[in-house]
Amino acid sequence: MNSSKRNAIIILVLLLAAAIVYIYPMFSFDVRSLRYPDVVESPALNTKVKMGSTLTLTLNDENLKKADSTVVTLNDKPISKTADGFKFDIDTKALPLGNYHIDIKIYNGNKSKTIDVPFNVVSDIAPSPMTYRKLSVIPHDSKSYTQGLEISDGILYESGGQYKESLVRKVNPSTGQVIKNVALANEVFAEGLTVLNDKVYQITWQEGICFIYDKDLNQLNKTGFRSTNDQGWGLTNDGKSLIVSDGSHKLTFLNPENMAVEKVVSVYGGENEATYINELEYVDGYIYANIYTTDQIAKIEASSGKIISVADMSALKAENQDGEVLNGIAYLPNKKTFLVTGKYWKNMYEIQFD
Repeated sequence: MNSSKRNAIIILVLLLAAAIVYIYPMFSFDVRSLRYPDVVESPALNTKVKMGSTLTLTLNDENLKKADSTVVTLNDKPISKTADGFKFDIDTKALPLGNYHIDIKIYNGNKSKTIDVPFNVVSDIAPSPMTYRKLSVIPHDSKSYTQGLEISDGILYESGGQYKESLVRKVNPSTGQVIKNVALANEVFAEGLTVLNDKVYQITWQEGICFIYDKDLNQLNKTGFRSTNDQGWGLTNDGKSLIVSDGSHKLTFLNPENMAVEKVVSVYGGENEATYINELEYVDGYIYANIYTTDQIAKIEASSGKIISVADMSALKAENQDGEVLNGIAYLPNKKTFLVTGKYWKNMYEIQFD
């Protein structure tokens, strides 16, 4: 073989080798093998972002440059890439409190992979202590497992729970005397209660039923209702919507005419979800909520779900040793005070938050 042929073969071999080096990664790159650390440099999984802050998503551009394309979406809407490589800035000002997922969809040939980036938008404030003054003590039926409490036209409406004990009643708020009592069926476990447009609404725990009465407690109707877990705990209203708690950190706003879900608000105390939200009372843009298993009342900004402050009312529980936890909040608008009591408590208290 002469030298010219040998050189030509060598050049051909080198060209083939170069082609293989160039082409092989294109065929060997399998997007389906990618995992979170291969794609996402930051943030870490389930990062907490304070409401109003910017979350920066930084991707591994070396890996993603091998792919045909990459699409990043939040709530099914594409996110614009910044000028600095594979970086994306997410402004949380328009995002309500709660859990979110960014989807990173990577395409290469006929193969694709979706990487999920979960993160949490949390409150940007820490709850402050809320103090109160005890103004008076009023007798309360210690056989009532209080679930809902509300004042309307000077009458106190109360819902009591437990199977075979559930009730709805009208009470004189000054004396604690029962004006009218209606027992519910044994198979029903009553929960929260509220009065809206001259109708009394009473929800049940696991039966999915909402009873509707006139203000003299004559039953007008019963209907189904929804929450995030199909349970009913507390109930209040903002003058337009019914607001249901279900033991989670979420409040469900319902249309009172057809029980359609209007929106869901997540409740956070600082960076943490506020679970076990129970009895509710809406006052001037805020929701006062009992936190089940505690003797605390949380003041929640209704529009955002941020807990503004928390009151420790264990001193009142100490006066009702035979009862269970604090549960029951009713607002007296003419005096700007509250009535509070608990499950099987012998006392009800008029208090004023400072």
